[in-house]
Amino acid sequence: MAAGTARYKRILQLLDKWPAEEGKSGRDLGEFLRNKINFAYKQDKFNANQKYWDSQYLSLQRLVNNDHKHRYPRVLNSSATGLTAEQCKVALSNEFLQQLQEEDKPFYKKLFTSKTKNE
Repeated sequence: MAAGTARYKRILQLLDKWPAEEGKSGRDLGEFLRNKINFAYKQDKFNANQKYWDSQYLSLQRLVNNDHKHRYPRVLNSSATGLTAEQCKVALSNEFLQQLQEEDKPFYKKLFTSKTKNE
């Protein structure tokens, strides 16, 4: 039990270094991983397969430290869509996605929701 708890704490310390993206609450990868790790700990899965959790720790460590980014630097500043990293970040934010959903509403729903907002 102590070995599983030590692995759990070690992984959580590593995930604390992962920056949380405030514009993606509910869709953030770091948040998702923390929830999965907490769920696995509550299910007592850390003691069952020690090699698996050690390999998961090493994989997370490579992600947190941006090993692949440093090993394979990008030549261009844009993505396949032609957008920069900052533009992609804005396009994936919750506010932008909510704005897109508002635009997809039929005309009569837009009319009634704007009327209730103005009152």
